[in-house]
Amino acid sequence: MLMVDRIDGLEPGVFAEGIKCVTANEPFFQGHFPEHPIMPGVLIVESMAQVAGVMLRTRSRPDLVPVEPAEQKPARPGVMANIHRMRFRRPVVPGDQLRVRATHLKSLGTIHHVKVEARVGEELVADGELMLGA
Repeated sequence: MLMVDRIDGLEPGVFAEGIKCVTANEPFFQGHFPEHPIMPGVLIVESMAQVAGVMLRTRSRPDLVPVEPAEQKPARPGVMANIHRMRFRRPVVPGDQLRVRATHLKSLGTIHHVKVEARVGEELVADGELMLGA
Protein backbone atom coordinates (compact mmCIF):
# COMPACT_ATOMS: atom_id res chain seq x y z
CA MET A 1 0.00 0.00 0.00
CA LEU A 2 1.47 3.32 -1.06
CA MET A 3 1.42 5.70 1.93
CA VAL A 4 3.05 8.73 0.27
CA ASP A 5 1.34 10.90 -2.34
CA ARG A 6 4.42 12.77 -3.49
CA ILE A 7 8.05 13.51 -2.69
CA ASP A 8 8.55 17.26 -2.18
CA GLY A 9 12.22 17.44 -1.32
CA LEU A 10 15.15 15.15 -1.94
CA GLU A 11 18.90 15.09 -1.60
CA PRO A 12 19.81 11.48 -2.43
CA GLY A 13 21.32 9.69 0.56
CA VAL A 14 20.93 12.75 2.80
CA PHE A 15 17.23 13.54 3.28
CA ALA A 16 13.80 13.22 1.68
CA GLU A 17 10.47 14.91 2.37
CA GLY A 18 7.10 13.56 1.34
CA ILE A 19 3.41 14.29 1.74
CA LYS A 20 0.41 12.08 2.45
CA CYS A 21 -2.97 13.81 2.15
CA VAL A 22 -5.15 11.92 4.62
CA THR A 23 -8.73 11.72 3.35
CA ALA A 24 -11.89 10.35 4.93
CA ASN A 25 -11.98 7.75 2.13
CA GLU A 26 -8.85 5.92 3.33
CA PRO A 27 -9.74 2.22 3.72
CA PHE A 28 -8.08 1.97 7.15
CA PHE A 29 -10.61 4.43 8.63
CA GLN A 30 -13.42 1.86 8.22
CA GLY A 31 -12.27 0.01 11.31
CA HIS A 32 -9.96 2.49 13.04
CA PHE A 33 -12.28 3.78 14.42
CA PRO A 34 -15.73 4.23 12.81
CA GLU A 35 -16.94 6.85 15.31
CA HIS A 36 -13.57 8.56 15.78
CA PRO A 37 -11.30 7.90 12.76
CA ILE A 38 -7.55 8.18 13.37
CA MET A 39 -4.68 7.04 11.17
CA PRO A 40 -3.08 3.92 12.69
CA GLY A 41 0.39 4.60 14.06
CA VAL A 42 1.82 1.68 12.12
CA LEU A 43 0.74 3.40 8.88
CA ILE A 44 2.40 6.64 9.94
CA VAL A 45 5.58 4.58 10.44
CA GLU A 46 5.04 2.99 7.01
CA SER A 47 4.82 6.47 5.46
CA MET A 48 8.10 7.33 7.17
CA ALA A 49 9.74 4.13 5.92
CA GLN A 50 8.58 4.77 2.35
CA VAL A 51 10.01 8.30 2.35
CA ALA A 52 13.26 6.96 3.85
CA GLY A 53 13.31 4.27 1.18
CA VAL A 54 13.17 6.87 -1.59
CA MET A 55 16.08 8.73 0.00
CA LEU A 56 18.17 5.57 0.36
CA ARG A 57 17.34 4.07 -3.02
CA THR A 58 18.30 7.26 -4.85
CA ARG A 59 21.59 7.36 -2.92
CA SER A 60 23.10 4.70 -5.14
CA ARG A 61 20.76 5.08 -8.11
CA PRO A 62 20.78 8.71 -9.32
CA ASP A 63 19.09 7.50 -12.50
CA LEU A 64 15.88 7.18 -10.44
CA VAL A 65 15.67 10.95 -9.76
CA PRO A 66 13.19 12.24 -10.90
CA VAL A 67 11.17 9.37 -12.33
CA GLU A 68 7.61 9.33 -13.58
CA PRO A 69 5.64 6.33 -12.22
CA ALA A 70 5.31 4.77 -15.68
CA GLU A 71 9.10 4.87 -16.08
CA GLN A 72 10.04 3.35 -12.73
CA LYS A 73 12.59 0.59 -12.83
CA PRO A 74 12.07 -2.54 -10.74
CA ALA A 75 13.83 -2.27 -7.40
CA ARG A 76 14.71 -4.74 -4.69
CA PRO A 77 12.34 -4.37 -1.78
CA GLY A 78 13.82 -2.87 1.37
CA VAL A 79 13.12 -4.20 4.82
CA MET A 80 12.53 -2.50 8.14
CA ALA A 81 14.94 -3.93 10.67
CA ASN A 82 14.13 -1.82 13.73
CA ILE A 83 11.85 0.93 15.00
CA HIS A 84 13.53 2.91 17.77
CA ARG A 85 12.29 5.70 20.06
CA MET A 86 9.08 6.18 18.06
CA ARG A 87 6.71 8.61 19.74
CA PHE A 88 3.19 9.45 18.64
CA ARG A 89 2.32 12.90 19.91
CA ARG A 90 -1.17 13.48 18.52
CA PRO A 91 -3.66 11.65 16.30
CA VAL A 92 -3.70 12.12 12.53
CA VAL A 93 -7.28 12.49 11.31
CA PRO A 94 -9.12 12.87 7.99
CA GLY A 95 -8.31 16.21 6.38
CA ASP A 96 -4.75 16.34 7.73
CA GLN A 97 -1.79 16.73 5.39
CA LEU A 98 0.97 14.55 6.80
CA ARG A 99 4.46 15.89 5.98
CA VAL A 100 7.18 13.30 6.50
CA ARG A 101 10.93 13.94 6.62
CA ALA A 102 13.63 11.27 6.70
CA THR A 103 17.26 12.16 7.40
CA HIS A 104 20.13 9.70 6.99
CA LEU A 105 22.21 9.32 10.16
CA LYS A 106 24.67 6.52 9.34
CA SER A 107 25.11 3.23 7.51
CA LEU A 108 26.81 -0.04 8.32
CA GLY A 109 26.99 -2.16 5.20
CA THR A 110 23.45 -2.54 3.91
CA ILE A 111 21.80 -1.37 7.16
CA HIS A 112 20.87 2.30 7.31
CA HIS A 113 19.97 4.34 10.41
CA VAL A 114 17.45 7.10 9.65
CA LYS A 115 15.83 9.83 11.75
CA VAL A 116 12.17 10.35 10.83
CA GLU A 117 9.49 12.83 11.77
CA ALA A 118 5.92 13.53 10.71
CA ARG A 119 4.15 16.85 11.03
CA VAL A 120 0.72 18.28 10.39
CA GLY A 121 1.30 21.94 9.68
CA GLU A 122 4.04 22.96 12.11
CA GLU A 123 2.93 20.45 14.76
CA LEU A 124 5.09 17.38 15.32
CA VAL A 125 2.79 14.33 15.37
CA ALA A 126 5.35 11.49 15.40
CA ASP A 127 9.11 11.06 15.46
CA GLY A 128 11.73 8.42 15.98
CA GLU A 129 14.42 6.40 14.25
CA LEU A 130 14.28 3.52 11.78
CA MET A 131 16.86 0.93 10.79
CA LEU A 132 16.33 -0.13 7.18
CA GLY A 133 18.03 -2.85 5.18
CA ALA A 134 18.59 -2.66 1.45
